[in-house]
Amino acid sequence: MDEVINALENYLRHVIKTQTFSVADLKNFVEPTFFKAGYRTPPKLGEKLNVLIIHDAAIGDFVLLSGTIREIRRLYPTAYIALMVNQGSLPLAEHCPYVDEIILNEQRYNSTAFNKLYEWNIFVAKKILTRHYHICYTFIHRPNTPLLAYMSGANVRIAHKSADVLNAFVIGYDAPKPNNAFNSNALMQSTLDSLMTQHFPMCNYGNHFVDTHFSLIDNILNAPVENRELELWYTALDTFDAKNFLKSARHPIYALAMGGREIRKHYPPENYSKLIKMILSEEPTATFIILGGGQNDLKSAQILKENLDEKIFDEHIIDLTNKTTYRQSAAILTLCEMYIGNDTGIMHVAAAAKCPVLTPNCFPKDLQSSVFDYVNFFRPYKVPSVVVQPEHALPECAVNKPYHQYGCRMNKPHCITQIAPEILFDGYHLLKEKISSTHYTGGK
Repeated sequence: MDEVINALENYLRHVIKTQTFSVADLKNFVEPTFFKAGYRTPPKLGEKLNVLIIHDAAIGDFVLLSGTIREIRRLYPTAYIALMVNQGSLPLAEHCPYVDEIILNEQRYNSTAFNKLYEWNIFVAKKILTRHYHICYTFIHRPNTPLLAYMSGANVRIAHKSADVLNAFVIGYDAPKPNNAFNSNALMQSTLDSLMTQHFPMCNYGNHFVDTHFSLIDNILNAPVENRELELWYTALDTFDAKNFLKSARHPIYALAMGGREIRKHYPPENYSKLIKMILSEEPTATFIILGGGQNDLKSAQILKENLDEKIFDEHIIDLTNKTTYRQSAAILTLCEMYIGNDTGIMHVAAAAKCPVLTPNCFPKDLQSSVFDYVNFFRPYKVPSVVVQPEHALPECAVNKPYHQYGCRMNKPHCITQIAPEILFDGYHLLKEKISSTHYTGGK
């Protein structure tokens, strides 16, 4: 292992000195050492297979990968499987029953400092290279990830084609422009395909993001995935805590989430308060469970409280902002009749919990992406759902090009603010009809 790390560090010194990065140069520096140290050799007959899964995104995207992790275990029932995740995904990943080891990658992504990312990768590689991995499955959101897969030493490295990943996740209106050697968006196209040994196209963009993960299995096996459901991994104690949090709740129980990393996706809490009043006019015993964590969520919960009568808040709202872990929130969602809230990670957790979803979305209906249908691609997976979009883009977002994956270009609540609470209430009725017409019982 030491000789490989030395070779990687030698190339880092070359990058710093020349201020250039080249995949060809990288391979010239380190690939002979990988072979010499035995990392690029397939397993011997009877040798236990070592498999590495790399995932580089936050909790919502990780939940959408859960079924694929299960399928990879099905493919390699006796293999040693390690799963690399970031800090945001760790709470759910650490109880995954399909892997033997969790490797935490605490990297903070910066698309304009590729040399710093490479240097961090060397630090992470020191964790990975202690075991000779034979296969690496790479699920990419960040351009740096294929480089990490290459540095893992795995002989077989599997990912999606770079052009598809770029179109789906990287290039946006406000993304850094590829104007220097250390911009990882610029390097994406030249690195991904050449650093993988097998790269496959994503599914048709009309399918769901979950299907793109499963497509790696479908392509490699040339056979269908056995089980296309998602999973949530939490403990019996999390379930006990969830029931305890909800012990005073009256049915129907609705989860409410008003946060999320992308501010443009935030629906105004004042409007959620109006929606709550409308729902209570028809469901006078309803309880709303506020989920989320962080300063933005606390602020939204306070605004919601200020816009509701004290009696309504005390009798119908259970505010769990910053009071639950992600696993406890997942367990709570299995006990709710509906998720009402923003398009964010907890929404995908709700869908995996089989909780029907009502969500306002910031992507305007009249702004069609030329690349893929973002709203459909990331819709709540395999549950009754209603996604409410603004009819029109506001002037700042009305230009169709350059493409932006969220439709709305502004880093603030913007296009989404056009959705009137009354329209969301119509969506609530529509979702109730969908649940009733399908006799949906969810995970309860």
